[in-house]
Amino acid sequence: MADQETFASRLTALIKEQGMSHAEVGRAVGVSGQAVGKWAKGGNIEYDNLQMLARLFGVNWIWLRYGDDAMISFSERRTGSKTRRAVIREIVDNEERLRLALEGAEIGVWDMDLISDQVVLSEVAARLLGVGPSGFHGGRQELLQFVHGEDHERVAEALERVLEDRAERFDIVHRLAGSETRLRQRGHLFRDEAGRPVRVLTVLSVAE
Repeated sequence: MADQETFASRLTALIKEQGMSHAEVGRAVGVSGQAVGKWAKGGNIEYDNLQMLARLFGVNWIWLRYGDDAMISFSERRTGSKTRRAVIREIVDNEERLRLALEGAEIGVWDMDLISDQVVLSEVAARLLGVGPSGFHGGRQELLQFVHGEDHERVAEALERVLEDRAERFDIVHRLAGSETRLRQRGHLFRDEAGRPVRVLTVLSVAE
């Protein structure tokens, strides 16, 4: 298989090689076909799902997530296989600790791809927002539907400033739709190597 430059392109190539649909991959991993489609477009993927994908396709999860350069950097270490395993284990442990810390602190994350206008929610984020059992499948407008009507304009404007590249980040407190529960959302704009806005990553938690 030819070298691929991103997680999304590596995953897409594997899916094509196996002749599988997004729905078939989703059933094997335990997610929706839409979720697989988002991963194939560069959407954020949680560690557990990454591991299951790697097992499904019979590939190394580090290669799948980080590419050939990451694998080469490990193989070129001259300090022995035990150290290489320790380095890999440290990466796994760090990602797992971060996931557990976020869940334990009831901190959710949503990740918006500005090119496709697709938003991926972590499990905690979906729970805090009150997403139904069918899950969340949408972009900015669908995400804003979870904001209380009286706070909607203020939140939409804060997000719009970031999306239009007029601000690098936002930090806003709002009520949930149909509720007096207050959430705090802190978002940050990310750019590609050419400096173009491509992604907004946001953490959310119950406001004190």
